[in-house]
Amino acid sequence: MDTTFQATFTAADILAQLDAYAEKFEFPMLDNGYVYLADSRLSAYGDKERWVLLIEVIGYNYRARGHAGMENCLYFFGNCLPFEPGLQNFNFFTSTDDSEDGDTFDPEKRDMLHPKAVSMLLNGEKIAVSHDPAYYSARGVELESAPAIRTWEFLRAIVVDHREGFLAREEEIRDRIPKDLPLVLRLDEWHHNDLAAEEKPSEAEAFQLIAKMLETGDPACYQPTKAANNHWKNWPDGGTV
Repeated sequence: MDTTFQATFTAADILAQLDAYAEKFEFPMLDNGYVYLADSRLSAYGDKERWVLLIEVIGYNYRARGHAGMENCLYFFGNCLPFEPGLQNFNFFTSTDDSEDGDTFDPEKRDMLHPKAVSMLLNGEKIAVSHDPAYYSARGVELESAPAIRTWEFLRAIVVDHREGFLAREEEIRDRIPKDLPLVLRLDEWHHNDLAAEEKPSEAEAFQLIAKMLETGDPACYQPTKAANNHWKNWPDGGTV
């Protein structure tokens, strides 16, 4: 631990901001009724004067449909952002499209993979589309109406193999935060607060520890005792409104 590290902000400052945006529903709700969760990632950046917390939420927003609904929503918080923390329209990323092989999704049946789809584009690169139930089962996805495949089932499976293609690239993140701000923690798993049950971020151990870590500059502060719960299987109400 660097005993000379004296941040100009406190852990309480960080948690107060997270709570303020949670109250405005601009903090990740992993069981958002309009979004079928597929994956998530947390990144924390900081130095003595600045801090940024980024939570990426990959999911299928059924209101947008098709490729437009397969989104990565980036929630930014911090004291050095060039925009308002929370949700911003320019922080919704979509990275998929139809390939020259045809429609990825069925234009006649809402929220269904096209039965003849063989490929799609991910960041401009062609990737294969599978209809084999065993492919989905091997990735922890049990098809509700096999052989039909729902869009969110497809996303939850394909993101296992192509996760980096759905996450924000570091240069995209750096376009939104100070380029010289150090990355101090990146998590694929953590215990997320249940916002639908009115649990504030400040009441969640993970965010308490992350805030303390940013305040002290000591990554060793993040020693969670609660099991991670951010996997989509732990949030079954997502997308069910």
